[in-house]
Amino acid sequence: MSYDISLYLQIDTGGPEPVDYCAADIGNYTSNVSSMWSDALGHRLADLKGKTAGDSINDLKRAVADMENRPDHYRTMNPPNGWGNYEGALDYLRELLVACIAHPKAEIHISH
Repeated sequence: MSYDISLYLQIDTGGPEPVDYCAADIGNYTSNVSSMWSDALGHRLADLKGKTAGDSINDLKRAVADMENRPDHYRTMNPPNGWGNYEGALDYLRELLVACIAHPKAEIHISH
């Protein structure tokens, strides 16, 4: 199982319905590292689903900083099966943070 995250905006193109536009596709990463994200965020990564990117920036900044400042703590959470690791989990959060800063009005979509 993995997390697949994208940021979407609804755009009024003048048609009868707004159009969903993918502003950023973060891609997917294994859920084997979800305990790292939960520890860093203080809640599950999946809890960002449906929130605006702008509302998630502070949590993501804090989580990225914590992971950067305590690598040994997070490396102890590396999955024993080798699917995912600290470095990949941190890079995924960084990518999400950068996208949220670039598109603060977008809605976070998460499937897993």
